[in-house]
Amino acid sequence: MLSRDGRQERKLKAIRWAQFRLKQRLEAIDFMEDVLGPEVEALKSGKSVLGLAEGMAFDIKVVDHADSDHPQTDDAE
Repeated sequence: MLSRDGRQERKLKAIRWAQFRLKQRLEAIDFMEDVLGPEVEALKSGKSVLGLAEGMAFDIKVVDHADSDHPQTDDAE
C-alpha cells in the first residue's frame, strides 16, 4: 500500500508528464504545419528544398518480404 505522500507524488509526476507530452505534441503539430507541410509542397511543385535539386522526384518502392512464396522481381510492376 502506498503512503499518502507516495500517492500524491505519483499523481504530481503523472500530471507533469502529461503536461510535458502535450506541450511536445502541440509543438510537433506546429512544426508539421509551419515547416514540413510547406517544404513538402515546395518539393512536390519542383522547387529546391534543403539542398535537394530543383525538379527532384522521389521514386519510392515498397517491398513486402512477408510473401516469401511469391518473390517480387524488379520488373514485376
